[in-house]
Amino acid sequence: MTGDPTGPRKQPAAASRWLGRPALVLGVASGLAVLLTLGGPGLTIDEPLDVRPGRTYVATLRAEGLGFFSRGVVTRVFRDNAEHPPLGRWLLGIASTAGEPLEVLIRGVDPTGIYVHSGRLAPALAFAALVAAVAAEARRRWGLAAGYAAGGSLALMPRAFAHAHLGALDTFLALFWTLALLAGARALEKGGVGRSAAAGLVWGLGLLTKLHAWLLWPLMAGWAAYRLGRRAPAGLAAWTAAGVAAFLAGWPWLWYDTAARWGAYWWTSVARTPIMVEYFGRVVADRDVPWHYPWFYFAATVPVGLQLLGLAGLARGWKGRGEDPFPMLLAASIGLFLLLFSTRVPVYDGERLFLHVFPAWALLIGLGFAGLWGWAGGEGGGGPRGGRLRAATAPAGAQPVAARRRLLRRSSLVAFLAVQGAGTLGVHPFGLSYYNLLVGGLPGAERLGLELTYWGDAVDRVLLDRLAADAGPGERAAIAPTLYPSQGIVTTTAALLKRKIVLADEDAAATAEWVAVSRRRAYWKPDLAARLAGGRGRLVLARSRQGVWLSALWHFPPPAPGTPPAPPPAPSPR
Repeated sequence: MTGDPTGPRKQPAAASRWLGRPALVLGVASGLAVLLTLGGPGLTIDEPLDVRPGRTYVATLRAEGLGFFSRGVVTRVFRDNAEHPPLGRWLLGIASTAGEPLEVLIRGVDPTGIYVHSGRLAPALAFAALVAAVAAEARRRWGLAAGYAAGGSLALMPRAFAHAHLGALDTFLALFWTLALLAGARALEKGGVGRSAAAGLVWGLGLLTKLHAWLLWPLMAGWAAYRLGRRAPAGLAAWTAAGVAAFLAGWPWLWYDTAARWGAYWWTSVARTPIMVEYFGRVVADRDVPWHYPWFYFAATVPVGLQLLGLAGLARGWKGRGEDPFPMLLAASIGLFLLLFSTRVPVYDGERLFLHVFPAWALLIGLGFAGLWGWAGGEGGGGPRGGRLRAATAPAGAQPVAARRRLLRRSSLVAFLAVQGAGTLGVHPFGLSYYNLLVGGLPGAERLGLELTYWGDAVDRVLLDRLAADAGPGERAAIAPTLYPSQGIVTTTAALLKRKIVLADEDAAATAEWVAVSRRRAYWKPDLAARLAGGRGRLVLARSRQGVWLSALWHFPPPAPGTPPAPPPAPSPR
């Protein structure tokens, strides 16, 4: 009956139902944004090293069936890639194998047979799930505005968005670490052996991705002690046992020669060749970077507006820690890795090794935004009820004015959040070159002597297609710098092969007619730097963002007898 308050309620419009689900909206939107731009970045160094083992896992399981788990097959399959547990590579292998027909249809046959671009489907979907998980958790704890702000801020972080395009392990770790943190926090604040064991299985997924996940144990131990008191040992034991059991069950490599292989797994994090790092104009080994390296990259690689919202969330969480300690757990999970990498633990590639802390920061950003959203709606410190009371008791003529002011304030907040995406748009598809306004963007990073690009992402299809178009059949071409033998071969495209050109590694860059250069200056050899500055080369194409070149294609024709050297041309933005 119309007007009867006891009658059936009007169903909300379809748009309203969708908007009430930030996890679904943002998960789908961010996943599509990555999927539609997967081909943007060039091939990075870790991608073939992670996708190829995954394809081997899938092919071997198909061929051997249950024989896959026998000692001989396990040794053959895992012995050259046991530096990391296998879950991320399984996901890459499944995606690469399943997506291969589509990649052939769209991009043509991959001459290397690795099909890295198909493998990139897995981290793209993992990023969508990660954004959805962050949005859902913030929505559950702090409301709809927090859900949208938390998930949206993660999607708007240029470097997190860029990593989701790469067929490597970092986005998987960010997903499974975050899921384990959230599941563990819920289970160990409520108690119950069964609930704790289920959360431990989620932790096991993180353990099966990368070594970092072991450091969740002290966080969960402290959380359990704080939340459960005397019941903490039982819950923590169930959580630990389930996680370790899942880890051991999921990595057949450890089923045989367990003691030796277990020790080798821990030793690989320290027994390896150091990575050289360029930091404020100095080139140092990864163990020798200054203590502030992780703090600087945490501060400089997220848009400034999001950093301000995160600080607001941190302050709000500290103020309300007695009622809701969860924000302090998030802060501790971030601080743990920033402190860890402030020691002699190797750290390099900017934020990459602690990428998994940014979802926790996104949650704090959501908390900070929710506080401002409440203020903008007139709720102030009194919460929603106080805001409604003020609106109800205000004079009738003042209500439309107050409503317009609330709308203006909240619209400004939404616009402020949305404009943080300008950084992603400004550097795409080279999001791993992003620096915020604290540094002065890429031009500021160049002036300060910071690393300007990641490993090969700026040597993209545009650059290599230009090489294929301009080079003569069979002419010698090299890529520099390179980190492992045959990196040039796996970077070679089908278009280059049609011209009978196979990219050589950096050793050939001193004599090759064509050189594709990535601006990873810490790994430039002196002969490459001298050749670029020698004046005999011609810059064919530079891939630049914000007026700073990140990769370039150079042509070095044989010098004519008696020709004096010309001054070196400066790369120009394209």
